[in-house]
Amino acid sequence: MSASIREKRAFKRYQRAKKAIIYNLFINLALALFKGLVGYFSRSKALMADAFHSGGDMMVNLIVLVGLRESYKPADSCHPYGHGKAETLAQNIVGMLIIATGGYLIINSLQCVWAGVEQAPASFALLAAAISIVVKEALFRYMWTLGKKLNSRALIANAYDHRSDVLSSTAALLGIGGARLGAFLDYPAFFYLDPLAGAVVAVLIIRMGLAMMKESGRELMDGACSRETLEEICSIALAVPRVKEIQQVRARSSGPCLLVDLEIGVDSSLSIEEGHDVSHKVEEHLLRCRDDIHYIHVHVGPVNSR
Repeated sequence: MSASIREKRAFKRYQRAKKAIIYNLFINLALALFKGLVGYFSRSKALMADAFHSGGDMMVNLIVLVGLRESYKPADSCHPYGHGKAETLAQNIVGMLIIATGGYLIINSLQCVWAGVEQAPASFALLAAAISIVVKEALFRYMWTLGKKLNSRALIANAYDHRSDVLSSTAALLGIGGARLGAFLDYPAFFYLDPLAGAVVAVLIIRMGLAMMKESGRELMDGACSRETLEEICSIALAVPRVKEIQQVRARSSGPCLLVDLEIGVDSSLSIEEGHDVSHKVEEHLLRCRDDIHYIHVHVGPVNSR
């Protein structure tokens, strides 16, 4: 596959991802305003905190957008392996923001409990929380599917952020519902369910952020690819004529890209020129079979004839 074809595919990938993030940005803005207004007029602390979460998602969208733009840049003298890890870095930052959001929700909920809750939120707050759950779950599924299709860590991170929103909105829904039940039963203790539900789910949000940071940290530390990926690379290389064996294979991710170092064994009777020709054919075959390989180095070693 020629470099120009790979560049065209990378540009098309970037355009699709960029369009999805811009859509997310406007949807998050609308949700934040909607939940903020409903939370204020309904006196729901949980829904107000959830609106803050959606507002923070706009910052997440901007970070992901910057990461996507940087990762699309071609390799240069300062970054000979490309800029793919910009997406991984964006994923790491999103993970930190999710953790910070979870921390904020815990503090906000505990402050509400400490200050005391004198009345339940208005019933129409339930509808706002339910709408938020449906919209955010739809966004999660869309971004997750697109992220997997484009092999974009930044989009997958954005999808996880939507899933954390689903959790916080679910907490708000349960808390508001419990508080409204307390009002119906004339049992004021149930009013505390509104802020306490937010604190419980905030812990789940923090766990999600930590898992995301762990995954991105592994890639930033050049962790090895999966065994299945390495086995597929070996299988593709062995299909090239005159390749006798795979002596060593190493591969690491750089955002959506794979960087591969491969050592192949060829008959020791081959000349240097013939061995060099085999290595080029292996490179071409791997690039043709796997779109995600953006760099490959093939070393040729001798295998004694029998």
